[in-house]
Amino acid sequence: DVIGAPALAASSSEQGRLAARHAFDVDCPPFSKLFPYGIYTIPEISSVGAQETDLIKDHIPYVIGRARYSELARGQILGDEHGLLKILVSKENHKILGVHILGTGATELIHIGQTAMHFEGTIEFFVSNIFNYPTLAEAYKVAALNAQNQL
Repeated sequence: DVIGAPALAASSSEQGRLAARHAFDVDCPPFSKLFPYGIYTIPEISSVGAQETDLIKDHIPYVIGRARYSELARGQILGDEHGLLKILVSKENHKILGVHILGTGATELIHIGQTAMHFEGTIEFFVSNIFNYPTLAEAYKVAALNAQNQL
């Protein structure tokens, strides 16, 4: 990374793209504050947005929506019994504050949550959206319904 943290390949690439635009005096938007982390282990780990510790420290009221891969037809097909998708949702306006995934395809799935967060989406988007079945992406709907039951 040119500027240090987060020291990820994706953020380094974006930093380089922005530096080149700046060098050639081309319009240069600011570096996004919303970018995913991905850890390519077995199981994969990925997250975007706020962590629970951040929300607690900042006294932001939230609920947690969870979807376990073992609850999903696709998770059962893959044999991923331990995967988990967790959505942190604002109690006040139902906006998605963070998404954290542990399991198969986590680094691919995280971008769905990242996109929803970029457009300031609420949990209702995932509740009313239709997902292909059986897919791991369906975990967003399951987690959203779990969060909605707590709101």
